[in-house]
Amino acid sequence: MPGTAGAGAGAVEVDFEAATPQRVEALRRGGVQLPGVSERTADPRTHRDFVELRVMAVGFGLTEGGYLLYCEGLPLPVLVPESQVDLGVTSAEPLGAFIYPDRDSALADLEARGTEAGHPRYAWYRGAGGTLVVPTFFSPASTPRIARTMLEVREHLVQTTQRELKVLLLTLTGTKVLQGVFSRVLRVGTEPEPRPLPRQEGVGGRAPASQPPAPQVAPSAPEPVPTPATPAPVPSAPAPSPGLVQALSGGNPTPRVGPAPRLPQDVAARPKVPRVLPPDRPISSSHSQNAQLQADIQYLQDLGATNIRVNQQQITVRNGQRVGANRPDLQFDYNGRRYHVEYDTPMSGRGPGHQSRITSNDPDAETILLIVP
Repeated sequence: MPGTAGAGAGAVEVDFEAATPQRVEALRRGGVQLPGVSERTADPRTHRDFVELRVMAVGFGLTEGGYLLYCEGLPLPVLVPESQVDLGVTSAEPLGAFIYPDRDSALADLEARGTEAGHPRYAWYRGAGGTLVVPTFFSPASTPRIARTMLEVREHLVQTTQRELKVLLLTLTGTKVLQGVFSRVLRVGTEPEPRPLPRQEGVGGRAPASQPPAPQVAPSAPEPVPTPATPAPVPSAPAPSPGLVQALSGGNPTPRVGPAPRLPQDVAARPKVPRVLPPDRPISSSHSQNAQLQADIQYLQDLGATNIRVNQQQITVRNGQRVGANRPDLQFDYNGRRYHVEYDTPMSGRGPGHQSRITSNDPDAETILLIVP
């Protein structure tokens, strides 16, 4: 379980992890004797990276054959294949408190140790590129809250017959927050990199209600988190970007970066704020990106965001001043803060450069990077 080092304002929480038997033996042969840690202290279910403590919502893709987990701190949903889910297992025991570095090594040790007659066993490992602690199979025994929500998601979609990767997203309290089509996911197993799917349509919706701090709950491209309820999007139009919804709830999926030296053309930009141009301006030749932009603008207007600008030079909050010659795709004021949104394709790779320039021009601004093919 998380421990505490130090006291007062200097206290630091740490997680204890038990080494696997293979690691312990390798260190022993090298002359290193690890101190003993009780299974209770090192229980992966109390680790801050345990998937049940990081998951915010669960979705189900009909044609992809798996579940989508939206987890705190991850910019993309994690795909759990149905082959790694058994919602009928209500009694099972972990192999131990140790956490394997990957799924393959966890499965190999499970096979080597065998399974007790009539009593399934599972092991813990680092999944989704090492960012989460997950079991070798998801079930009511290993991840009860996630399993319960998986069942609810399937029940909601039992009548759905659409052929796309259609996803209904529920919070862990059963609140519907999202319905749409997704294009990028992360596998919970051994694949750390995002992979594209054949197509994408707009996604989004209302954010889930706030959850207790522990376990943490609350999610793109996709991940709503607690925020005031807003009107549901028009069914025929793209829904607001989940990454935008999450960012305006205080959980921006785009990690912040530090300012770098400003470009000469930005330093030379006249401080006078230019007039606002019509927000229906295009940001690219991509029809899907322009459509998603307009859906996001409608969402922002419903939220009460102000000073909305599209493809115009960067300014600061409340029209303070012009600070750059660059043109963020979308910028606006919300709750006393300036936000900038950049829409990129999965392969463009230009988002981080845009974010660095925006931050250098205005370190107090928030940048949201969205992927829309």
